[in-house]
Amino acid sequence: MKKIITGVLMLCPIVLLAQNNFTIKGNISAPGNERKKVYLSYDNGEKRSVDSTMMKKNGEFDFSGTMLNDEYNEAKITVGKLQQKGRTESQIILFARKGDKISVNIKGLVSEATITGSEQSEAYRNLQDSLAGTRDINKQLAVYKQVIQKYPDSKMALAVFAGRFGQNLSKGYPEQLPEILNIYNAFSSRIKSTKDGAALGKAIEDNRSLVIGGILPDFTAKTPEGKVVNLHDFRGKYVLVDFWASWCIPCRAEFPFLKKAYSRFKSKNFEILGFSIDNERSLWVSALENDDVPWLNISNLLGHDEPAAIRYQIYGIPANFLIDPDGKVIAVNLRGEMVEPTLEKFIK
Repeated sequence: MKKIITGVLMLCPIVLLAQNNFTIKGNISAPGNERKKVYLSYDNGEKRSVDSTMMKKNGEFDFSGTMLNDEYNEAKITVGKLQQKGRTESQIILFARKGDKISVNIKGLVSEATITGSEQSEAYRNLQDSLAGTRDINKQLAVYKQVIQKYPDSKMALAVFAGRFGQNLSKGYPEQLPEILNIYNAFSSRIKSTKDGAALGKAIEDNRSLVIGGILPDFTAKTPEGKVVNLHDFRGKYVLVDFWASWCIPCRAEFPFLKKAYSRFKSKNFEILGFSIDNERSLWVSALENDDVPWLNISNLLGHDEPAAIRYQIYGIPANFLIDPDGKVIAVNLRGEMVEPTLEKFIK
């Protein structure tokens, strides 16, 4: 009896491992794909795994893998070369979890592959089809919202939403940020607490502070004389925070317009705070002297590594933010003749 019990116990790890397996069976009948190598890259719940197989003469291929959690994790099937000059040749994205028996059928374009046996792979494909019909960002958001409300605890939904709205939101979608946050909040607390979920939440919050209505983050830098200045020091005033550099000709071409505005409004609770992203003090100070700049200027002389410029997503200069006495952004990237009329709206 002891021997039988021991044998059963020895089988348990194998049985448990088998329960964690998923399988993918594929068939490619599109011409020109015969006998190609097929790759499978997937997240097993802890790390990325890669497998490969040769397609059979009839276009069939199959894979099996092991998932270490109960979630749908992203998998990619690549037909042909896994990578060519940084891009995949023909790729199918799907989502698998342990126990799934997935079928992939390709009769024509890889992008039109049919996938069965994986609910969220089918949902992903339907999502892509729905998004393909419109370029209207608000209609796209409505599609994302519908999917996330249906799958609030889904890594698939998080992956596609983060892929679309994970960065550059303040420049690309400033008006849609409140709705993007609203949709993000439809995710479960578990998804929002994951590494990717938390990163997306932080990206959204960081971007919200850079658009109209957001509170501009604080920063610290020094004047040419070495005095430490914080943005928070200017609370109670309207401030135009202007990012520039001595080598930036368009930046310095804006100075005459800023001088006019400064001369007119400096006695009305208005200040300009120049923030140089130079990395050489002599060039910075020389530019200030040559252009006779009358407003306060600061810099950390870190060039493109300046944390404030990175936090403010300054990808090009000149760039500026107009904030009210509470530190709230009320206008962005004022240029030339736009400066004075904009100030007139707020400063009486």
